[in-house]
Amino acid sequence: MRAAFIGKTLDGHYLDGLSWSETYFPEGRLDYRESVRKGLGYWYFRGGNVFCTFYHPGYGLTGGCWTALQVSANCYEFYLAGLVDRQADEESAPGPLAGWLARGWRQGEASTCQDSPSV
Repeated sequence: MRAAFIGKTLDGHYLDGLSWSETYFPEGRLDYRESVRKGLGYWYFRGGNVFCTFYHPGYGLTGGCWTALQVSANCYEFYLAGLVDRQADEESAPGPLAGWLARGWRQGEASTCQDSPSV
């Protein structure tokens, strides 16, 4: 995941169809954009697959921690792992209460995401 995300921009969409784009800078900063909101913040990893993104105050965004799964060559599904730092201490597989909440792919490469969840 580090090699796939860091220093790159991911484009994607949420389960409800809203499109988003997020750039992950090598020093831990991020730049998030969607049709009506944008925000600056920071990212970090917890363990191997838990990827956390949080935003600076004033943007109306909170962020959270995500279990990120690569489901094909250029498609990643994001499952909620926690809304605050303390909840993200342990890696978790996708839970029984929810499927993926967001999908993303590296900008500038063809998306290999399919229309339905892979798990």
